[in-house]
Amino acid sequence: MNRLTILVLTVLMMFCSHSKGQTLFGQVTWECTLKRKSPEEGEIRMKARIAPGWHMYALGNSPLSPIKMNFKFEPDRSYQLVGNVSQPSPLLKSDKLLGMPVTYFENEVEFGQKIRLKGKNGTIRGTIQFMQCSDQVCVPPQDFGFSLKIFN
Repeated sequence: MNRLTILVLTVLMMFCSHSKGQTLFGQVTWECTLKRKSPEEGEIRMKARIAPGWHMYALGNSPLSPIKMNFKFEPDRSYQLVGNVSQPSPLLKSDKLLGMPVTYFENEVEFGQKIRLKGKNGTIRGTIQFMQCSDQVCVPPQDFGFSLKIFN
């Protein structure tokens, strides 16, 4: 990616409530948006598109497993998290290598985080940590950072 492309993407992320990108290994692409439900309520939507032949692990797998999936949101005076990140019902399988059941997603999945808007302007910054595997290989956990602008 050249400097001009990076500058354009940075400017776009500063002036819209939408963030999109691909991670280093490219099997999962993320698109994050802020949907306003009312002047005081909103929802951060984080959609992952997963390449054919790959899967991404869900929230809530055993803390004893090496599988990572979590969402971190940087505190900001303009918003407050309401509840936890939601996800649809994941697929379930018994993983022979780990010796335990695991939950995961294929193709596409959308996570949501409800927020209370406390200011007229601000920025929601966060990081999604996730792990992806195919039938032959697993990629170490990766981080995808996003930034969503809150407007009046």
